[in-house]
Amino acid sequence: MSVQLSLRDLTLRYSTVYLALVVMTAILGSGAVWLWQEASSESLRVNGMVQVVETMRGNLYRQMKELFDTTFLDDPKAQTQYILYSGFIQDDLQRLAERAQGPEEQAAVKELKRTYHEIHSRTEAIVFGPIPPEGRVLQRIFDTDLEAGGLQAYEAAFRQVDQLFLLQQERLQRKLSRLAYYTPLLLVIPMFAACALLVLTRRFLKQDVVRPFSELQKGTRVIAGGDLGHRLNVEGATELMALSQAINQMAEELQLSRAALLKTERQATLGALVPVVAHNIRNPLASIRATAQVLDDEGLHPDIREGLQGIIASADRLERWTASLLSYLHPLEARWSEANLAEVIEGLLDLVQHPFNVRGVTLQRDIPNQKIMARFDQDLLEQALHGLIVNALEATPDGGEVIVTLSQKDQRLEVSIFDQGLGLQWTVSSSGVPRDPVVPGRTTKRTGTGLGIPFALKVSEVHDGGLRYVSRLEGGTQALFWIPLR
Repeated sequence: MSVQLSLRDLTLRYSTVYLALVVMTAILGSGAVWLWQEASSESLRVNGMVQVVETMRGNLYRQMKELFDTTFLDDPKAQTQYILYSGFIQDDLQRLAERAQGPEEQAAVKELKRTYHEIHSRTEAIVFGPIPPEGRVLQRIFDTDLEAGGLQAYEAAFRQVDQLFLLQQERLQRKLSRLAYYTPLLLVIPMFAACALLVLTRRFLKQDVVRPFSELQKGTRVIAGGDLGHRLNVEGATELMALSQAINQMAEELQLSRAALLKTERQATLGALVPVVAHNIRNPLASIRATAQVLDDEGLHPDIREGLQGIIASADRLERWTASLLSYLHPLEARWSEANLAEVIEGLLDLVQHPFNVRGVTLQRDIPNQKIMARFDQDLLEQALHGLIVNALEATPDGGEVIVTLSQKDQRLEVSIFDQGLGLQWTVSSSGVPRDPVVPGRTTKRTGTGLGIPFALKVSEVHDGGLRYVSRLEGGTQALFWIPLR
């Protein structure tokens, strides 16, 4: 499961990546420049040493010429030139020794220095020593001793040094070629990474910011248009998700508020209309009942008496319906008093025991023996529980059982009424939506008003409690009525 990040975290992350790319580019560029400078410096050093070796070789053979001029031509300036070239060669050897790096170069320069000192010692003896009288002796010295004793060794040492430097030049050239080839490639990597990051950033902005924000705007316009049931998709960055959730919660609260307002307005309308209707019904209804009661005489035909009794019963039923409707619509004002709830329920159960006996339905009681003191309106509570118990009796088939329990859970008192009926019988409104059984509706009982359960709910709300119906797994329904323990 992916973890959503906030815009702040994502911005910090992308900024860090961009900074890392800049630093990496700088490091790669600096490294390439440093390597190129190192290779260039090494190449210059090697080339300089090759040049010094070539110069020293030329000075050596010039020195040999001065030796010849001194010995055979008796040139008075030859000794001075000989000494001058000796100084040049010593300086060249000193520069080679200073520039040599690594044991291989140092050994080659040392061997070159040794062979030159061997040649120098022989030639210095010839230049500054006694001159042999025989030319053949001099010729032998030049042709045999000097060449075999020094020049060949020097040439071998020179070739070794020259070969070593040539190999190093080749290595440096290859190194420079590799740097010239790989440096652009290394610098291209941050460029590709920056392009990829740019694409990812654009994708993130489109997927997690632009599109969710557009949907958020559309959804808010729909909600602002009055469709409070519309809900926004919770997606995108953390801030947008939080904003969508807040708007959804606001829409839900507005929807509940509007429903409560409509309910209040409907209640207010009914509250104002029903008393007028009830008054217009009760006056003729009382006259009809009184007339039927006056006409009812034992001397009348049984069919006529039965009709008059039906008129009286219907009038009484309409009167009960009107009274219940008025009691439901009018605001209830509780008269608080402290009493033993267990004793009140026991008295109520004794009152309704007779209809249970007539129907053959068992009334089981699970009421604690100790006092359960609470503050409530005894009349309203008895009337609400009476309606719920009678409903349970009428839902339970003959020979069945109704259980009434009283218990204390946490900080509330609960009265549960279990019946063995068919379970919750949902009625359906004209819009096809199941109707809540605690909302006033059409009753399925011959003598019912459909207001017993809503009245019990209203009583529970006056006491800051509640009423809930639950279907039982073993069959039947549980009516759970509770009030807070005060």
